[in-house]
Amino acid sequence: MNIGFLAQFAYDTGMDPVDYAETNIIRAHIDAHTDPAHFPGDVNPATAVLSRRILGDLLDAGWTPPEVA
Repeated sequence: MNIGFLAQFAYDTGMDPVDYAETNIIRAHIDAHTDPAHFPGDVNPATAVLSRRILGDLLDAGWTPPEVA
């Protein structure tokens, strides 16, 4: 599996892979899609909840976060 630079940096500095996926991948895509002028890093409570639900569905479907040393 090829892990992107930003993800690898996040894992190397102690960020949990599930938290990274929820915040920096799923939520970022939802926010960018629903509000293109959205500033990265702003927390939209509605998309925060939706991104956690999507992540839960992915985990239920068998997705596993990468192994982090």
